[in-house]
Amino acid sequence: MVYMKATIEFDDVLYRRLKSEAALRGRSMKDLVAEGVRQMLAQSLLAPLDVPPAAAPLAWLGVLNKYATNSAGPHDLSAIRRSIVRARSKRSP
Repeated sequence: MVYMKATIEFDDVLYRRLKSEAALRGRSMKDLVAEGVRQMLAQSLLAPLDVPPAAAPLAWLGVLNKYATNSAGPHDLSAIRRSIVRARSKRSP
């Protein structure tokens, strides 16, 4: 799992309450905030966090299709690279 850092600003009263609650539970503030966000997102109308998005090809790879005429598949990058080199060599004087 990859973790991302974020800066969150709380008003003084909320910050002290969060810090006290975390101490009473024997947990870090970071864990308490993450748990609260997870609970809020679990009630969201969007897809749950546990369900990974459907595997879809990367959109930017679609622009490489014109170079992939001799490739074994849509993601055969070595064939795409060879095709790009061939196309560039045809344009060179």
